[in-house]
Amino acid sequence: MPQNKNTARRMLQIAGVALLAIVTLYLAVQFYVIFNQSYKTETAIRYTMSDSVSLQGVVYFDTVKVQGSGDLGYLVSDGERVTNGTVVAECYTESSQGLLRERLDRLHRTINLLTKSQNSTGSDLSVLTNQTRQALYNLLDKLDTAQYSGITDAEDEFLQAQNRLQVSTGQVSGFDSTIAALQQEYDEVKAKLDTLQTVKATTNGYFTGTDAMPTVAVDGAALADADAAALQQILTNGLPAADTTDCAGQIATGFGWLFYTVCDAETAARFQDVGTVGISIPGKQNTPLSATVKELTPDKETGLAKLVLECQTVNADILSLGIETARIDLKTYEGIRLDKAALHIVEGNRGVYVKYGNLQRFLKITILYEDENYILIPADGQLGTDNEVRLYDEIIVQGKNLQDGKLI
Repeated sequence: MPQNKNTARRMLQIAGVALLAIVTLYLAVQFYVIFNQSYKTETAIRYTMSDSVSLQGVVYFDTVKVQGSGDLGYLVSDGERVTNGTVVAECYTESSQGLLRERLDRLHRTINLLTKSQNSTGSDLSVLTNQTRQALYNLLDKLDTAQYSGITDAEDEFLQAQNRLQVSTGQVSGFDSTIAALQQEYDEVKAKLDTLQTVKATTNGYFTGTDAMPTVAVDGAALADADAAALQQILTNGLPAADTTDCAGQIATGFGWLFYTVCDAETAARFQDVGTVGISIPGKQNTPLSATVKELTPDKETGLAKLVLECQTVNADILSLGIETARIDLKTYEGIRLDKAALHIVEGNRGVYVKYGNLQRFLKITILYEDENYILIPADGQLGTDNEVRLYDEIIVQGKNLQDGKLI
């Protein structure tokens, strides 16, 4: 009897070990299937792609130098439009004068803010409450997204909304006494700064301080007269450094600027019959600006072509440019962007596999534009047509043994 019990016990142990081995093997197989046949998907989204080329060239705009030297405090921002006689800077003879200017600016800002805050007569309380809430959300959004250039305006908007709410609810009767005290201090500080020597604009245009000026001197006449080979030589040799001696800045007198560059014959052919392009300077002027093709002059002997683009948009970023590598968008396409790794050809049809629940489906696509990484297709896809992918479909960009109708 004891022997039979021992035998039974051993049999149960063997059965348990075998069952554990089977379960372990099953789990191992499942893990292998999961990790070896994993699928990576991306959502089909709207996107804009451009047929672009990158060319090195030089930016030119008509300028007039503004004379001035010493410890200058600028009163206008770079890229700001000024008129003849506008005071663009003041000359400090003591370090404390710069601090006085900062104090004067803060006083001016505060007085304006409090004056506007008193204008709440007849405003509905719910409207003022909503304005305060929206201004707070806007300020928090600026901080959260690190949009530091707009924080000051967002802060003023919130303070003004909060002040108006306090006036409307009777928490404060007004700011007249505070404004009067600040105005008195403002007048005292201003009187100390009114005696300073100033630098004035001598013409109309867009002002740029010395620190934001181009670091190279550009000869517009030489660029205009140069053929493709000569312009190529200018770009290769580089331009001389800009002379900033006794210079407080410069004023761009025109309403636009030119970009001179050189390209090969193949690239020049792409510009034929193209009137308008987009131009941007990555890292400096990232938003493409509209420009027209002003000149395209091929040189058969050298195989080069002189290309001149004209843009009518002027801002602070543009006014600091010299020799730059520009991205030029010849044509822009809008649609749905797909990763090129998702492309498959099935029975002669180009398409992608899309995840629908636990199923994979092969959908045909029509290509609008493609580069080395992505494909752009029309955004009006419909099942049963030559372009079946629709917005927000889950596109399978990585996976093994893909097959229409197969379970994932």
